[in-house]
Amino acid sequence: ASDRVARPPALPEWGGYSFRPGEKAAIQNFLRSHRDLRMATDADRRESESTDVKKLYGVYHPYFLRGDVNDDAVLDFVLAFVRRDSDRESPWFSVVVFSGTEGGTYSTGAFLERDVSLADGDLSVDRDSIVITPDLEEEEDTRRYRWDPIRRSHVFVREDEEEDERAPLAQT
Repeated sequence: ASDRVARPPALPEWGGYSFRPGEKAAIQNFLRSHRDLRMATDADRRESESTDVKKLYGVYHPYFLRGDVNDDAVLDFVLAFVRRDSDRESPWFSVVVFSGTEGGTYSTGAFLERDVSLADGDLSVDRDSIVITPDLEEEEDTRRYRWDPIRRSHVFVREDEEEDERAPLAQT
């Protein structure tokens, strides 16, 4: 019998992201609970054949975004993680939302999607929705999630749904 104790995975390399202290703490706490995942970095994205997104946007991180994604006037962030057992050529990503508090801390993280292919895609915010685009070359596969204040969670937005007139209006 071995007396060795399994060590937890190393804390993330910050991969060029400019995380704030509260964001770093939330990511570290999340990874302690989800040892099968690692933080996605820009290097996990395959180069696009038709568009160099960095030239368009200057600073571009395909797997990290900030915004008020739950309409509470406090900054939140969304970050993708990669399954550690994924193949380098086709990694599997999970998208996690960290809700901010007025004190500068963040929630433990809520999964928005798991096991999605994002090596050719990215995350973005479009008005009141988190947008997951698995492949920038095939934008018809884009999925949107909007905050539902009644359910207190993000819900999938169907493109063919008519707007519900009873839906609450954005407060920002």
